[in-house]
Amino acid sequence: AAAAAAAAAPAAYSADAPDVLLKILARKVGEVAELKEAMAKDSGHPLHAVMGAAAPAERRRAAFRALKKSPGSLAVIAEIKRRSPSKGFIGEIKNPGKLSMLYQEAGASVISVLTDGEGFGGSMEDLAAVVAAQAKCKGAFPGPCPVLRKDFTIDEVQIAEAKAAGAAAVLLIVAALGKENSERLLRAAERMDIDAVVECHSKEEVEAALEIGAEIIGVNNRNLRTFEVDLSTCEKLKELIVADGRDIVTVAESGIKECTDAWRLRDAGYNAILVGEKLVELAEDKTFGSNPYQSSYNGARGLIKAFVSKGSTKYGRPGMGAFYGRGEGAKESLGEIML
Repeated sequence: AAAAAAAAAPAAYSADAPDVLLKILARKVGEVAELKEAMAKDSGHPLHAVMGAAAPAERRRAAFRALKKSPGSLAVIAEIKRRSPSKGFIGEIKNPGKLSMLYQEAGASVISVLTDGEGFGGSMEDLAAVVAAQAKCKGAFPGPCPVLRKDFTIDEVQIAEAKAAGAAAVLLIVAALGKENSERLLRAAERMDIDAVVECHSKEEVEAALEIGAEIIGVNNRNLRTFEVDLSTCEKLKELIVADGRDIVTVAESGIKECTDAWRLRDAGYNAILVGEKLVELAEDKTFGSNPYQSSYNGARGLIKAFVSKGSTKYGRPGMGAFYGRGEGAKESLGEIML
């Protein structure tokens, strides 16, 4: 099976991808083959309709619109992720739908859901649960958050699978796909009326994303070969995107742990940040109660609010404090203050 996956690599993904991605991508070839086999055996499989549908006259661009805030504002893509190859265990996340509601109530603009099982502990069931939870917010304020399926996309059928599950966006990693495959899958996403976050790690990858017409460009601060994280990566590469002159949503990824990190990237001109590890750790913190997702005292809620606040690193570092009820009968937050 490994040999067959390797042989298929040139058609599915870039053979020049970093080593950390190659093993994952080979596994994805197998997953795609299984999904296509299931479709071949079932003429009524729902993905046939998604892939065969005509392109819409006008795309919804739900994720793009949610992330495109007014100048000086910052959108948050809040991520649901149980573990990662670099970090290991992050959080148990027994109820991803409920966690997504905490994120939404705190002010997140988009919810990102990891659906890779072996490496990140996610599943399509997690994605479906989050989509269903967010759908309950229709007609309310704030409304439902668009959902990003975060996985290692190598084939159109994965985009169709995300669309059928109710996702509004998928992730395309240029380091994994190369320029040609990234363009092929971007066109497929547009045809299926689903946004694509095109993720880049270097100058060459940003240039490729611009050349293929990406509308949402994510810049990842993590070096996939050394695993070092440097926020200045986002600052340096943003200049290339600005020079393009098009209306592009920019997303800063990795290494964002404090509100000052978020403000630094907003001041650099980014429209949004993607944060997972820190939010999950705070959301799962049981220090102040048995229900980790109770929003009245949850640290993830406070951090998202701090991310989107109008503070700035230009005017000094902030002091933050939260005061919690203690003792008999004190089960709710007494208040929050930010200075």
